[in-house]
Amino acid sequence: MNGVITAYNKQRGFGLISQYLVPESIYFDISDCKAKGLYIGSSVQFDIAITKRGRVAKNIMGMSRVRSNAKTAVLV
Repeated sequence: MNGVITAYNKQRGFGLISQYLVPESIYFDISDCKAKGLYIGSSVQFDIAITKRGRVAKNIMGMSRVRSNAKTAVLV
C-alpha cells in the first residue's frame, strides 16, 4: 500500500498514515519503520496488519521521489 505520513509524535514514537481516497488514517509505530529521516509529508509504502485494536501499518519504507527535468515543448 502507499500513503503519506500526516501526523507523528516523536516523544511517544507513533503516527498516522493517510491514503488517497481512504477516509481513515492508519496507525504506525516507529519501530515498524525501516527507513530513517521520515517526516510529516513523506510518501511511504507499507503493509497492513489487523490487530485487536484495528488496522496498523507494518514494514514502512520511504518512497523515492521522482523528479523530472524534462522541458515542456511549446507548439506554435
